[in-house]
Amino acid sequence: MDEIDATRHLAVAESAGIGFNWLRAPHNDMNVSSIYEVDGRWVVSTTDERASEEAVHEYADYESALEDFVSRVNASVSLIEWRRREEKR
Repeated sequence: MDEIDATRHLAVAESAGIGFNWLRAPHNDMNVSSIYEVDGRWVVSTTDERASEEAVHEYADYESALEDFVSRVNASVSLIEWRRREEKR
């Protein structure tokens, strides 16, 4: 996956109201996926409902980290869409 593909996925997430941290570490945001660089390695993580960083994975290459990050954001979009469908029932 390249940045152009990632940008398309992130635009869909943004329009669905999904928060994410692109190239910055998580702060006090709840249920947010992040991708950032630390000491030449790429870190992908997700925060929980208490804004604690969890499911932290490190990658040597940006492309693998980007794929993981986009996958997490897409999962959040799918969850929101599922919840909205369930609310309509």
